[in-house]
Amino acid sequence: MSVVGGELEIAIIGGGAAGLATAYLLDARHRVTLFEREAILGGNIRTLGRNVACPQLPAGVHLDAGVIEFSPEHFPRFHRLMDQLGVETRPVPVSTGLIRRTGAPLRALGKITGPGLRPRERLSALLELLRHAPEFIRFRRRARRAAADPEGLYRRDLDSLLERGPISEWMRLLIVYAYSIPRARVGETPAALAIPTLLRFTGPVSWTCVPGGVYRYVERLLARLRGRVITGARVRSVRRDARGVELTVEADHDARARLGVDAGGRRRFDRVVLATTPGQLTELLADPSDDERRRLAPWRDRELVTIVHDDLGMYARRGLRDYSEFDLFEETGGYNAHLGRLCALDPARAGYSLSFAMEPELDPARILHRQPHRTPRYSVAALATRRELLAHSGARHTFLAGAWLGDGLHEGAIESAARISAALGGRAL
Repeated sequence: MSVVGGELEIAIIGGGAAGLATAYLLDARHRVTLFEREAILGGNIRTLGRNVACPQLPAGVHLDAGVIEFSPEHFPRFHRLMDQLGVETRPVPVSTGLIRRTGAPLRALGKITGPGLRPRERLSALLELLRHAPEFIRFRRRARRAAADPEGLYRRDLDSLLERGPISEWMRLLIVYAYSIPRARVGETPAALAIPTLLRFTGPVSWTCVPGGVYRYVERLLARLRGRVITGARVRSVRRDARGVELTVEADHDARARLGVDAGGRRRFDRVVLATTPGQLTELLADPSDDERRRLAPWRDRELVTIVHDDLGMYARRGLRDYSEFDLFEETGGYNAHLGRLCALDPARAGYSLSFAMEPELDPARILHRQPHRTPRYSVAALATRRELLAHSGARHTFLAGAWLGDGLHEGAIESAARISAALGGRAL
């Protein structure tokens, strides 16, 4: 849908990456109002010491408890947005390893060739990796063949393309990390989502971080925004008609005054951007069409928690003295991400980690923060409707934004914002 003409009044529901980027890109052309039901902005951007308070942290230490790192090769729109906002990104070395149930590590080549291992350990790790190379080669071949048939990929799940060996478990746990999907459900992940991600990130790839925390870019974006940002405002319903969109908003007195809502909390806009998780869409739409109901019916959300801590006992108990940036634990089905280099910390303050599905391994006294997240629950049936949802984004004055409409990662969120901006004549990215 292409819009040509004058300024529009646009409501954006959702203050995560997709909603914020959409607001920024449309703001130069249109009158934008962004609604976020929580008291803070960012969605899954949660930076301790910035948009999330954490009294236990020393002053000047900022730790990301959600989105952490970005690939220049595979997150081009994100990096272009950082350039536009003047936000520094810094190269960061990233390695990964699989900690087997036996406690023995299977290290990636980047870890083997990097610092931290003694010569004998390096040789032993390389031989162990080479021993499992045939399984990795088989996976890559199957994945490339499957990716060559996009229609077929949409009908398959991840487990249909994996074996039961350690490399396949590594692939499953990489998807656990990428999307924070519980290990028990990861095999059901749609191949159309998981396989492109694994093909990209198991090949040569470089990474960057945002020094000072990912929320720094949100701060820079907000400083440039002309439009209104209303936090603590719950949009109860969205109703569309021939003239535009009517929102019913629950907010405090000051926010209601700023919005100019009527006695029933209603306010009209020309267009609406729904930048929420897909499971919230049916709650918002007061007048969904039969086609909208059908397309959204398979989509559900899931609640999960990541933990920031400073406990490395999980390594000592297994007799390990070294670790990767992202260690995947076969026994728990979770991961531990070391935030020192990932958050560009001074080496003297590098002992912090972010983990998922690892709480039984942690000393409760060493837990600094529990961060809840709400994410889509991907399924083959849900992903099968995604292309149709995208094709009709803009119909009935309603646009959809979110990472779930793309790769499910931060780039997908920014890509969806750029798509809407192009349709409505906003900034290019």
